[in-house]
Amino acid sequence: MVSPDHGFDVVGGMEPIKDALNRVASHVKAGRRTQVPMGILFVGPMGTGKTFLAEAFAHESGLAAIKLKNFRDKWVGSTEANLEKVLNVVEALGEILVMIDEGDRSIGGAGDSDGGVNSRVIARLKEFMSDTSHRGRIIFVMMTNRPDKLDTDIKRPGRFDLKIPFFPPQDATTRAAIIRALIRRHKVDADFPEEQLLPLLENLEGYAAADLEALVLLANDDFKSAILPPGVETLPERVSIEFLKRAAEDFMPTRETTMIEYMELLAVSEASNRRLLPERYKDIEVGDLNARLGEVRTALMRAKAHV
Repeated sequence: MVSPDHGFDVVGGMEPIKDALNRVASHVKAGRRTQVPMGILFVGPMGTGKTFLAEAFAHESGLAAIKLKNFRDKWVGSTEANLEKVLNVVEALGEILVMIDEGDRSIGGAGDSDGGVNSRVIARLKEFMSDTSHRGRIIFVMMTNRPDKLDTDIKRPGRFDLKIPFFPPQDATTRAAIIRALIRRHKVDADFPEEQLLPLLENLEGYAAADLEALVLLANDDFKSAILPPGVETLPERVSIEFLKRAAEDFMPTRETTMIEYMELLAVSEASNRRLLPERYKDIEVGDLNARLGEVRTALMRAKAHV
């Protein structure tokens, strides 16, 4: 069972996504079952806040929430039996949100290398998820950064009606909103004037929410440890912008830029509608998207071959 203690108020940025999920939450609370998606797929690179926002949505919707853990077993038939027990519990509870984190790993695609166990598991899940009597009562929320590894049929409308793409914040203003939310979440006593914060964040293009969180925590740790940045002679009363600047200079974000781009393009290709996409992707043509996906996929395969 999951009991999130945070709602959308501590989620910085992501306004289009929060708007879409707030509509779903309002439909759930008002009993407008036909307007509630059967399932919601959160897709995008790691560190973009998928799990944190899923928990916030559970809080906002008012639904009880469970997180599907590993139910696989080494004994013949045990995995399928365990899944059936899980689904029976979900059915009995009703009015519930079922969260599946890292869906590409926990569910994955169909195959016969395991004696067909995975194929049978996915088939049973697809059957359960497409049962229209569950609409408005049982909502599946799956998070993944590799939707290409999921069974294609499980992602179709009727199982996942709403597919939400996640990206790193696209501009300094959004990054600032995330920083402010992180300060509230971690109860950091900070003094980051907007006129000093925004220029600093302009240079952090590509930083995900998790990267910004690392900066805030590093700056706060240096402050509490009295490790003063250059030019600061005495410890201030609050975490000052100089601590955040030094944290930004020290921090080393992921270097797997090609993989991150691939995950972003996958998120674009899975999105339910263009209104949830950043401006740079809203008008992309399907042919151009597929061509770029092919180029990046080839680059990743070549890099892997040289390892």
